[in-house]
Amino acid sequence: MGLDIYLIKIVNESESKFDWLSDEENPELRTDYSEFLTTRKTEFENGEIGLEKGYHYVDISYQRKGVKPKFFKKFQADDFIFTFDKLLELKNCIKKDYLESFDSDFIQKFKEKENFILISY
Repeated sequence: MGLDIYLIKIVNESESKFDWLSDEENPELRTDYSEFLTTRKTEFENGEIGLEKGYHYVDISYQRKGVKPKFFKKFQADDFIFTFDKLLELKNCIKKDYLESFDSDFIQKFKEKENFILISY
């Protein structure tokens, strides 16, 4: 099981086709990011080409390790963090050796309603 923690920003266009969050899978984004909702052509699992609604994003920061075991009890795969208070809860789950980089890469760069955290594992 691989852990990925991203600080991301929704944008009008991204450089990579992989920097995409599906609207169907992530309806919680509509509240603050509906003006960025767009449509793109995509190939579905059955091989058909169709249109998919969603959001382009860019990575601001990334971390792939350094969490305490309690992290997996507090946060689910594919969770989002939209508030600074919740980000501080995440910080309490970061191992001591990773706190300095977490502070500079996530805490200092986080801006509510401008960017958010995506947790994946």
